[in-house]
Amino acid sequence: MNKRNLISFSILVIILASCGGGGGSSSYSSNTSSSSSSSSTPALANLNSGNACKKAWYTTTFPDPTSTNAVFNNYTFFWQETSFEDTKICLNYYETTDTIISTGGVSWKVYIEELINYSKRTLGQIVPLNVFVLGANPQNTVTPAEKATYNTDFATVQAPVGSSYNTALANYDGFPIDSAGGGYSHEAAPNGADIQIPQSLVWGATYENDDERISNSLKIIAHEYFHVYQNSIKFYNEAAKTISLPKAWFSNPSLIDSPTVPAYFPWWIEEGGADFGGIVLSAKYSNFKTISVNAVQQFKEHFDEAHDYFAANASHTLNNFNLPVAVTDPPTRDYAYEVGTAALLYLWHQDSRNFNAAMSKYYTDWQEAELARSGNGWQDAFEDAFFTGVGDNYYTLSSFVNEFNTWIRGDNKTNLWNLIAKDVNEIVHADIVPTTPNTEPVPYDNVVLANAKVVGSGTGNRYFIDAVQQKTLVVEAGKTYKFSYPGAHPFKFSTTNNGTWGPDGTGGTADDGTEYTTGVTQGTGEVDIVMPNSSSITTLYYYCSAHPNMGGKILIKNQSAASGSGGSGGGGLGEGGGSGY
Repeated sequence: MNKRNLISFSILVIILASCGGGGGSSSYSSNTSSSSSSSSTPALANLNSGNACKKAWYTTTFPDPTSTNAVFNNYTFFWQETSFEDTKICLNYYETTDTIISTGGVSWKVYIEELINYSKRTLGQIVPLNVFVLGANPQNTVTPAEKATYNTDFATVQAPVGSSYNTALANYDGFPIDSAGGGYSHEAAPNGADIQIPQSLVWGATYENDDERISNSLKIIAHEYFHVYQNSIKFYNEAAKTISLPKAWFSNPSLIDSPTVPAYFPWWIEEGGADFGGIVLSAKYSNFKTISVNAVQQFKEHFDEAHDYFAANASHTLNNFNLPVAVTDPPTRDYAYEVGTAALLYLWHQDSRNFNAAMSKYYTDWQEAELARSGNGWQDAFEDAFFTGVGDNYYTLSSFVNEFNTWIRGDNKTNLWNLIAKDVNEIVHADIVPTTPNTEPVPYDNVVLANAKVVGSGTGNRYFIDAVQQKTLVVEAGKTYKFSYPGAHPFKFSTTNNGTWGPDGTGGTADDGTEYTTGVTQGTGEVDIVMPNSSSITTLYYYCSAHPNMGGKILIKNQSAASGSGGSGGGGLGEGGGSGY
């Protein structure tokens, strides 16, 4: 998981899926369309109208954009005809050589499906995803037939779309797979994202005990899912509902292949961000499933490595990891994962709002920042996402780098760690607020528990959803959501924070709100609500009518995917040899 996964298509060397596979780097001249008119070529046939697993929607012709501007071509792909909740995840297992094992009596197939499902529900997902899980352990025992099948399946959905697609498909050989990997590349964007998980390098590797095996492996899986999230959401134009791909990446591939500045994210944010997000997501999932995962220790190990790196040489700086690193000191060691995670922990310490900047906002801001100042989105998005901790002032990227470089050398490891450390409850119950709707499970059945508070001020019980205290929900306008709740804590809605208790938490005062009842159907221990589909109501609050201060926020988005052109899509699960959900 700590390396880029270089994939050879005969004489073409293409970075398709790796720990940092978001750019879809390529060393060949692009053959994909970058036209600005949707009428320049005939409408394409949808090659995967059933949305089957391991099957391409597009092959030898890159679709025309539906619109264009100075920086981006904006695309509506066939699969966008399905809603976000129906966006496919295909789990493709290759077990001819070796089957997928279990740990602690639980198959890793269960862990993978549950963790990815939980992550999708927590972050939202806007692109279809094929997950390739190779059982062979060690990899060099893989049978020739299974290897050939794996290569073909992977290249089918991740070869660059365009005139070289068939050549790439015929010549691809991704073995040995030297790390887990995941991402969403611009060249294969019409066919969705990928994750590769070789059993031999994740849970099949050597660990001291099963707790360590589970903890580290869940973090790796969540890390790769986070790569899919960060590298797809950066292309998403929320207003237009399009995937917006930079024109310059196609006309000038060196911007990705041999960059002098980051094309989209600094490497320390791409990899450190994925480790930060992976630790958080695996901790939340593990808490939900009551699995023992030591997220605090994982963060501390990252911080310790980062502190040692800066202490070793006075010239070391965060800027050393703006671009991918092949060799640092000591040789073959890329500290971007640890250094980036430590930097994001420091930002979280500086201002609690920076947690969501690290989990979502920085990545969602990139497209708008890149449009405003092409080639500078990587730093301008930072300057609209991360707060200094003084009022509403934002860091500039350069000022933050200087501050962090000084801070991490300013005291011994123990004192600095004690300053920024988060306990397990602060990690598990940190509120992730994505920009697109929470998309699982279907049909939107939420189990609400009432338990004693574990974070924050005050006393008494709080509502817990997905085992997260007072979780903010992001929902889709017009959709129906069900909430089941304990009878002693009636679950209600309001357009006012804290409902009929009001923001001050005391009923009978001037700030009291009223119960929202439109589209609400009350049952015994459960309630259904059709989320308002009106621009005048973008936020609801859930609250307990019997006790104050228990509830949280619901953000309402009109996120129905736009219709595509040139063929019908359909939301069928389509098996194709993999399990889709």
